Amino acid sequence: GTSPHASVSSGAIAAILIADQLRGFPNIDDRTQLASLMALVSGCTLMLMGSCNLAFAVRFLSQPTLSGFTSGGAVLIMSGQIKNLLGLTDFPHTDSLAATVQEIYRRIEQVDSVALLFGVAMIALLEIFNQLKPYCKHKLKTNVVSNASLYCYLKRFSEMKEICVVICGVLFGYFTTPISPSGEEMTIVPTVGHVPSGLPAFCPPWDIPAFAEFTAYPDHVKHLVVGGVSVALTSFLTTYATAKKVALQQGYQLDASQEMFALGAAGTVGSFFGAFSPSGSLSRTGLSADCGVRTQLAGLFAAGVVAMGMTYLTPALRYLPKSAIAAIILRSSYNLLDLDTPRSLAKFWRPKPQGGLKRDLVTWYTAFLCTLAFGVVWGIGLAVIFSVGMILYDATVPQAVVLGQVQTPGREWRDVDAWPDARTYHGILVFEFQGPLFFASAEFFQEELERCRMKAEAGDDHCLSIVVISLESVHYLDSTAVRVLEDVLTNWQKIGISCIISGAQNQVRLLIEEKLVRVRKEAGLPPLLNQTAFMITVNDAVDQARQRFAARQSHACGWARMHS
Repeated sequence: GTSPHASVSSGAIAAILIADQLRGFPNIDDRTQLASLMALVSGCTLMLMGSCNLAFAVRFLSQPTLSGFTSGGAVLIMSGQIKNLLGLTDFPHTDSLAATVQEIYRRIEQVDSVALLFGVAMIALLEIFNQLKPYCKHKLKTNVVSNASLYCYLKRFSEMKEICVVICGVLFGYFTTPISPSGEEMTIVPTVGHVPSGLPAFCPPWDIPAFAEFTAYPDHVKHLVVGGVSVALTSFLTTYATAKKVALQQGYQLDASQEMFALGAAGTVGSFFGAFSPSGSLSRTGLSADCGVRTQLAGLFAAGVVAMGMTYLTPALRYLPKSAIAAIILRSSYNLLDLDTPRSLAKFWRPKPQGGLKRDLVTWYTAFLCTLAFGVVWGIGLAVIFSVGMILYDATVPQAVVLGQVQTPGREWRDVDAWPDARTYHGILVFEFQGPLFFASAEFFQEELERCRMKAEAGDDHCLSIVVISLESVHYLDSTAVRVLEDVLTNWQKIGISCIISGAQNQVRLLIEEKLVRVRKEAGLPPLLNQTAFMITVNDAVDQARQRFAARQSHACGWARMHS
């Protein structure tokens, strides 16, 4: 990829997505093998999208959507680790948060007090490390002391808090494991057990025992493909968001399509060695920047260190208590729980014209609650559908307002509903359509225009004579919209209302000039727009309208005197 700091490996969000997709397979070995097959689907999806420059597709995952989904996923992760923290064994797989809580309650008498106490102690240790890091950073920034090197070492030490917990767990498991008379080791708390050492062997993801049984059911294949695409989009969004944040801090640009292709390539290659879909980590990516990483070779060195650990250190992991792993995951998942976003959005719970953000808060709760109730895929899927629905609604029913002139330098024009003191002129309506004008919004444009016209006629002693239509916010026009506009102007012409277009630019201006002026002139039809320029400002358009209105009034007065 183009980011030298992006740290890509296993990710919590990708893990819960994959676990949710494979929950129908009770055998853990089958799930492990099929996870690599899903990584292949996910990787190929990202590579294809990156090659076709389709990185924009992830823009449908808004920040509230991702935050709500991540927070819901964090709750699911934490609920899934409670069983390990409590030392419960042979815990069945559950499909929802409610089922997990119910099963834990049913087995509450089987809680291992030693495992629970050790897990709580490890959580406390992690919290101490979390508090130690900002304390050391504060000391290094505010004081120039002789023991600055000590604070620097403590800061680095606090950044390796998970390694410290693993070491403490291995030592605890090793020294508390008695040996039975038969020579077998009997751990007093549930531990990880045997972990195969060495690097995984090359194995195509379809060359696995579970593949034949899996492909025998078409629904399973469809489910895995849909899940793989979901994992692909979500993992790329989380990876790109973290890399983009560091890129902005470090002052360099990212190529989204190349990042997508690179992440897909990593997942595709990893699937041939039993890996599941990778994703980025904000903490590890930020740590790379803090450590002075400048090139992508840092990832190669990190992979080398991991390979050495897998080769030489795995025998020690057999003594690692599961409650220690649960402590690490619980503390890390807590950091994913983003409650600041809904709190900040709740402060803007007011109508949209008043600067409200109701929709974003509803989106957050949709993603959060649906993730808890229906699982991660349905959670993010329903949130995206809701967001896309709002986009379509905005495109179909954009803002349409009546403008008035405010008494400020520059004679600005504002929405009269938001600016009640804005000035309007007798016999003149200034209407602005703030959105794309195409087949989906053309009917709404016509309805709003007629509604505003009739409202202006009802509230004005003078008959409405001229309508100024501002198209400054309209950047696209299609044939349906042009036909609707032509029908409106034709009907107005019959009742003596003329129109002035302002702010028409680029394609909108060219289309209006061609369809409503030049074509009608060549066909010998009466003109619908008596103007030669369409890029004029609202001020200029209103000035023309006032001149026309004054001329009509003087003409009407002269006609009345002549017949009196």
